[in-house]
Amino acid sequence: MAFVSEASAAARKLLVPSGAAMARTLGDAGLGFDLDGAGRFLSPLWELIKAKFAELAAFFTSLLAALAKKADELFPPETRSETLGHWLRVGLTVVLPALVLFCLARCCWRCCCARGRGGRTMAAPGRRGARMPRGAFEANPRGYFRDLRANKPLVFVH
Repeated sequence: MAFVSEASAAARKLLVPSGAAMARTLGDAGLGFDLDGAGRFLSPLWELIKAKFAELAAFFTSLLAALAKKADELFPPETRSETLGHWLRVGLTVVLPALVLFCLARCCWRCCCARGRGGRTMAAPGRRGARMPRGAFEANPRGYFRDLRANKPLVFVH
């Protein structure tokens, strides 16, 4: 606890310099600003912020304590290694393969299926059986045929 109080005292010195030092600095800069008045004005706000952070820290401390207690209820120390081993085996034999299959199916759907490429497809006119999204052709048919006559490759944006 001594370390915490020393650290907070050091941080307080860095964050909130004394009013006299701040007034000297502002006076040297030629700013006629009443820092003592501003400090009295902002002091209640600063106290409120410190109180709310203290409440937040207390909340997270109690939350972590409750989670640790619940973990001890779910995984008692006597059977903790057996239970975690069981869930590890379940994860490796059921969840991991299911996740891999889901990712492969999603990739296949995006790459190979017509819906994944932007809707219905059509045979690209004049391209000997090449396929292209119908939406890309209908958006700019004049540009498509201009590119076809110029022997440009079939390129479309998803």
